[in-house]
Amino acid sequence: MIDTGLLNGYVSYLERRFHRLEAKELHAPDPRRARQMDKYMTEVEAVLDLCDQIESETV
Repeated sequence: MIDTGLLNGYVSYLERRFHRLEAKELHAPDPRRARQMDKYMTEVEAVLDLCDQIESETV
């Protein structure tokens, strides 16, 4: 079984990466950076959905 704590740690990692890119983006916009930020947010949403599914199955 997948541990939601591990998944939440991964979400935290992705959010930190996103915020680093966001800070750089504010100073010097770059389309590649913006695409990477979109990928991070999509991944965060997918992992959070997976966490919700796991938690609802274990209740």
